[in-house]
Amino acid sequence: MDFNASGLPKNKLVEEAFNFSRANSQGNSKEALKSFKQQIDMIHTQQMMMLDADKEGMSDAEYKQQKKELEGLRDEQLKMGPGLIVRELENMFEQRRVYPAKLVAANADAASPELLSAILLIDCVRSPLDYKNIAVKFGDTVANLIAEVVHIDAYPSERDGNLAKASSDTKRAYEGLLITSLEQIVKQIAAQAKENPGQKIMFPPGQEEQLYDDVKGVWGNDKKLDKKFMDAFNKAATAAHSPYSLEIDLQGDLELVKGNVKPTGPKPPKPKGPGGPGGIGGDVF
Repeated sequence: MDFNASGLPKNKLVEEAFNFSRANSQGNSKEALKSFKQQIDMIHTQQMMMLDADKEGMSDAEYKQQKKELEGLRDEQLKMGPGLIVRELENMFEQRRVYPAKLVAANADAASPELLSAILLIDCVRSPLDYKNIAVKFGDTVANLIAEVVHIDAYPSERDGNLAKASSDTKRAYEGLLITSLEQIVKQIAAQAKENPGQKIMFPPGQEEQLYDDVKGVWGNDKKLDKKFMDAFNKAATAAHSPYSLEIDLQGDLELVKGNVKPTGPKPPKPKGPGGPGGIGGDVF
């Protein structure tokens, strides 16, 4: 995907952020290829151990033939590795970086170029040096938005206070990432349902309360994104066979209801956040 095909607003800053983020994503190919090779080698070693365990029951010619076939399979998989990794990294770039930016651009009350650029670049920041480089190239406004989102994700127990202090655009970025996570849940459930039609897929216990608790800190900041989140939550809840739904009460406040009853009792621990492995922005900031 190039910028013109991304569906993002045509803007110089956004385009530069798109290109930088895409290059950063593809720059992970060396590490990903190393991990891929390790997995293939581990599988091959296990297969050889199984073959060796059965060696006594076969002729020397049969053993050599099966060994040759396993080695050929390993070599073929290793050849496919680079292409598979490039495609997967591109898919991750589109789903984790481009899609949330498009979602906010299309659904937020306001979506500045700095906000969209920050969403595109969040996963590029894993260290203070990354942050410094982003600030130099894209300006303090973009860098500070990223820093706020990463900080909110890094301290779950302080999330309510950090969200309360966050800027409007930081809240928009955070809610956009939450919505993206919910939409991905629906897609994952649909894919799993095709593979196992008889399997009933459900949220882990307490997941609905965690999501509700997550969004309360940004609720009311952006009415269009609030509506999008509510729709995404209820679609995900339906797909996951959840008894919960989000509704607006008579006072206009957001409520999580189970059937027609608001849940009571202790709240579950704060969730880590809407990011992938390692949270928003990677493992370390």
